[in-house]
Amino acid sequence: MRYAPYETEVKELGVMSESQLLEYFLTRVFETEEVWGLEDDCEWATIQLAAHSAMPIWPYQQLANSAASNLPAANNLLPTAESLEDFMDHTLPSLIEEDVMLAVMTSEESTGCLVSPHRLLDIFTGMMESGTYSLDA
Repeated sequence: MRYAPYETEVKELGVMSESQLLEYFLTRVFETEEVWGLEDDCEWATIQLAAHSAMPIWPYQQLANSAASNLPAANNLLPTAESLEDFMDHTLPSLIEEDVMLAVMTSEESTGCLVSPHRLLDIFTGMMESGTYSLDA
């Protein structure tokens, strides 16, 4: 199992559509079984995207590091990882309760894919139950 994107993947991320970014994220998180976000002190950080408060997330530390270095909204935030299981069991239900969206694969080049935590939880649950992934969850 690898825990970093290939150089060719990093180059392609800047031109991917929102649905391609979401698919890439799902595939890689399912492989690594961890989700990377940004932390402010001891809690996950959120950023403001359009009219939404959103928690930025990535499948790899390298991508979270890059965002923390290059996004003005991520100034002074530190990359941190959480297991996919904890993310599904604790973080996503909290975000649903707090009405906070997820900014999947946000970068300097792209705002990424804005998705609700409820939809992402449904997708991950479907992936776990079937052993594969599908955006149709």
